[in-house]
Order: sequence, then C-alpha cells, then structure tokens
Amino acid sequence: MRKRSTYFGFGIIAALTLLVVSCGDPESPGVEYMPDMYRTPALEPYSGNDFYADSMEARLPAEGTIPQGHNYLPYGIPETTEGYEMAGAMLKNPYPANDEIIAEGKVIYTKFCVHCHGEAGMGDGLTVTAGGHPPPPAYNSAALKNLPEGKMFHTITYGKNLMGSHASQLNNEERWKVIRYVQTMQGSDDEKEEDAEGEAEETAEDMDAADGETAMLN
Repeated sequence: MRKRSTYFGFGIIAALTLLVVSCGDPESPGVEYMPDMYRTPALEPYSGNDFYADSMEARLPAEGTIPQGHNYLPYGIPETTEGYEMAGAMLKNPYPANDEIIAEGKVIYTKFCVHCHGEAGMGDGLTVTAGGHPPPPAYNSAALKNLPEGKMFHTITYGKNLMGSHASQLNNEERWKVIRYVQTMQGSDDEKEEDAEGEAEETAEDMDAADGETAMLN
C-alpha cells in the first residue's frame, strides 16, 4: 500500500508540473539558468537606453582611449596618377634596412604577398601557377627593380591594376617593413648602382647628342 501511495503521489506531482509548464507562455524557452549570460537583451539603435542618465544608446569613446585602426589612415596623398608620382617623390621609409626589420617584413610578406608574388618575388605564386590569374611583374624586372619605396607604399595602400588595397590588412608600420623585405628582392645595391650609372651615362650621351644637334643648327 505504501508503494502504491508513493507512486500515486509522484504521479500527482508530475501531472501538476506538466500542467503548470504547459499553461505558460508558448514562446518562453522555459526555465533558464542565468539567461543573461547567453541571451543578451536586444536594444534598438538610437532608441534610448535606460542604463544611462542621458538615455543615449550610441556612446562616445571613453576619454583618453585610442580608436582601433588609428595607424591605418589617414593617408593624405590621393589615389590618382599624380598622387602615385607624389608618393614616389615624397615618402621615405622610416625603418632602417637592418636584419630585424627585414625579418619582420618577410613574415608579413609570407602571410599577405607570397600567394601572388611568389617566394622569391618572381610573380609565380600559387594563385598564378594554379591558373586563372596573370602573373605580376617580378621584383627584379625592369618595371619594378628601381621602383621608389614611396610608390610601393602608395600601391599597398590603394592597390594598383589587379592588386587590391591592403590598407585594411596592413597598418603603416607593417607596410614599410614589408617594403624593406621586398627591396631585398629588387636586386643588390651594386646592381642598382650600376643601373643608376648606366642611366646617368645614357643621359649624358643624350645631352651631348642634343648639344651637337643644336650646334649644327646654329
């Protein structure tokens, strides 16, 4: 008898519990333990916020804080042909070409550039060798071998031709450091000096020829 009474009592309790639960809000998830930990109350933007005395939903940054991305922009040189030339003439790398900076630049290059430009900067990255993507010029090619570092910075910031902007991926510091590494693939300093001397000789020859033509005309 006692067992029957016990079972009967449990049955009554279960039925009452089921009745109470079924009569509740059909949209309610039921009993939750610390619901605010995973079910954040939603607030409509600019609709007012009772948590603050001024009821402003959009808050100003705390005094003295630095906004995220402060080292990405502004960049005052425009995305134009004139801006590209201006960057080449004006911008100089603030970081020295030492082993530490070049090593940091290599890490950045490996993460963001190698897939197109290739490990040695020959324009043979995996996106090129896999097909469907034209190769970028090699860094030691005539087009890029003597490219000023300011133009490189401008290109990384805005993108150029098929290369998209990397301004959101690399901050100013990272752009300059990866440029230091890229310069190691543009050619040796001796080669650059020889090229510069060759260009100077060609310029001198052109000037002599022009002087000769002028003398003949006179």
